[in-house]
Amino acid sequence: MSSPLLPRPRNEVRIALDRSEALTWRGRGIVIDLFRFSNTICALLESGRRDVRVYAEPALALSARRQLKDSDLFSEMDLCVEHYDNSPYTALHASDPARTALSVTNSGSPAAASLILAAETLVACFANFAALTAYCLKYPKPTLIVPACLFYDARHVEDMICARALVDELEGRDSFDAALGEIHGSGRVLDFMAFRPETGKRDMELVLRKSWMKAVPRIKFKAGAGLVENAV
Repeated sequence: MSSPLLPRPRNEVRIALDRSEALTWRGRGIVIDLFRFSNTICALLESGRRDVRVYAEPALALSARRQLKDSDLFSEMDLCVEHYDNSPYTALHASDPARTALSVTNSGSPAAASLILAAETLVACFANFAALTAYCLKYPKPTLIVPACLFYDARHVEDMICARALVDELEGRDSFDAALGEIHGSGRVLDFMAFRPETGKRDMELVLRKSWMKAVPRIKFKAGAGLVENAV
């Protein structure tokens, strides 16, 4: 007589509405910092970078930069040292993939570091929706989506909009077009491009396309550094 089938684990998905939820979460955590961090980290992996590291605080990233001579620092912060902007376009097209990449940001990297108890921490954006969704459905776990705006500026509504669209994607619904319209309607795209004249337009062309990147970044923190690998 065959044994009864065990119930299959499900992706029970919810969105964090407060920082404290991330700090105590023990399932899968998914960080969304749509306009920069998420896409930059994905782009670094897509470009062929094999050594990508994330830091919650500038002091940690600067210390790593001093120790790792062949490294590039990516950040939108004023760090008083030479570094690349936190730009997905630059990460993908205008940097050396043979070098170690270090990332410290206002919202994305602190959000990732907050998931200290999570079983795993992934990075999501529209650009990797298909790859991320396929991975999560293949390996289901209770999931908390963490919009990085909780860690910096709640007016960065694109993170929450993308989070809601990801919930729909994981549940078999495609709400990308509606989410895109909501983001454009918020005025955030024009604001971003105005403040980033060098690469803003090219960044948005990458950020607001769906499912063109195959990378699913997974971050594991060890001794203050979040080591990034491609989960797929």
